[in-house]
Amino acid sequence: MLTNYHTHCELCKHAEGSVEDYVQQAITEGFDILGMSDHVPYPNYDYGYRMEFAEIWDYITDVRDAQKKYGDRLPILLGFESEYLREYRKYYEELLDGYGVEYLVLGQHFYDISGHWQSSFAISETAECVNYARSVSEALNTGYYSLLAHPDIVGVNRLPWDKFMDKMTDIIVESAVKNDIPLEINANGVRRGLINDELGMHYMYPHFKFWEKVAEAKAKVVISADCHNPALLNDSDVQKCRDIAKNWGLHVIDSID
Repeated sequence: MLTNYHTHCELCKHAEGSVEDYVQQAITEGFDILGMSDHVPYPNYDYGYRMEFAEIWDYITDVRDAQKKYGDRLPILLGFESEYLREYRKYYEELLDGYGVEYLVLGQHFYDISGHWQSSFAISETAECVNYARSVSEALNTGYYSLLAHPDIVGVNRLPWDKFMDKMTDIIVESAVKNDIPLEINANGVRRGLINDELGMHYMYPHFKFWEKVAEAKAKVVISADCHNPALLNDSDVQKCRDIAKNWGLHVIDSID
């Protein structure tokens, strides 16, 4: 099956193309399922790089309209990519139960640590990656999420791989297996290119050290474009991700539950 559950649109302010543009591209590419999962807005604070909270029904309406217009040619799912922050638990539940959102993707771009927000892109010590992992594990335990996006995104910080990075990986992989939640090989990491450090040439993410443990655990894996432009929905970097998953012996599944 050809699927993508991590898809953004122009409402997030850092993507191009409407919901319909992505749907049409998916049909052209012969997709079996398309999941729209733009960044979730929050009701009382603008965390940036996402739609305004007042636009949430515009997004939902756009996806619902696409389902009606193209649903006989392509199954289209309504989702959001969301961080997990404890204070918004009722909001996440309302999205799933009251707003009719069909799935949530966990994208832990920032997290709550000792009462303040820590950006996953601004971690300076490997020990802090353990706190990132614990926040991910807590999120997966809630049952809100159907997919864990870019679980190794802290690789952008280019930290050395040490015992804390191993612990981070163990926490995330064990939680994903326990909760039967797939981990995502993310094409945006491949688009960032290779780096060269003490481990040799590799991607910041997907980081091969992280995925070694995923393979050992036989955890479920999906491949996502994380596209912010319709042309990237099934581009060469997505194919590279498929090749990576095959070469690393990952247990790739066709669709999420």
